[in-house]
Amino acid sequence: MHGTATGDSQVRRERLPARRQSDHWVNRLGGGSTDTVELLDIGEAADFLNVSEASLRRWTNNGSLPCLRIGRRRERRFRRADLLAFMEQPAGRKRAANDMEGTSWEDSRDEAVATIHGNHLCGIYGSDEARLDLAVPFLLEGLQEENLCFLVSPSKSQRQILKAIKKRRASLDSDIEAGRLNVSEHQKSAAEQIHFFEIVMTRAEEEGIGAFRLFADMWGLRLLVSAKEMIRLEVGFEQVIVTRFPIVALCAYDARKFSGIELLDALKDHNDTFRFPLGRTIA
Repeated sequence: MHGTATGDSQVRRERLPARRQSDHWVNRLGGGSTDTVELLDIGEAADFLNVSEASLRRWTNNGSLPCLRIGRRRERRFRRADLLAFMEQPAGRKRAANDMEGTSWEDSRDEAVATIHGNHLCGIYGSDEARLDLAVPFLLEGLQEENLCFLVSPSKSQRQILKAIKKRRASLDSDIEAGRLNVSEHQKSAAEQIHFFEIVMTRAEEEGIGAFRLFADMWGLRLLVSAKEMIRLEVGFEQVIVTRFPIVALCAYDARKFSGIELLDALKDHNDTFRFPLGRTIA
């Protein structure tokens, strides 16, 4: 069926694929449906609510707004009824109003990623876009609170994350130059990585820094060491760094690359993760 214009947004009618059960919309009774459903993609849904696409991704990640995932890339699709129901909720109206007024999503205090000092959290993401959903607000909040921040990741993801941060923080280059944001790739072993943090944080505390924040894209380390060495890093980091320094650490694991067993081990090594809604650390 051809697309038709409805209201202020362009609506497309799409038939959910019937060939793969994982692509079906599962109703409350547990049955798959292949009925034709009127769906909006993320751009159309953002126009419909007059909010940003980043806000829609955040609300679906934390469970505030339902969406369907279709195709091999698990792209978001939205039902008009769900969008209208979201706007009818007081919390939904408040979030949309904040977005329309220009309140930046990274400044919304109730959307922060568990920023209690001493937290050692595991994040799991399934796309480059989802990695940004985890990294950008987390590091931006740290910079705004004058924490010494660390971004440890492979060079490609560094570029993507820094580009996204710079769109929201014009002073990013000066932050890096002044050492407020320390950007690096992983050291060659767990012991070297822990030693690196210990040296830098000790020196920073002597200079008066009162809090630290770390976002680490863990695939960079996995390219260098074994799965067992990864566990040694997480356990050593908890024992040496988390217990000693006022730090919030978010270790992000790419679900496309790590095995299921490795992801399970990662969750086991980050007990703080389970104290918060999973939508804050899984994207």
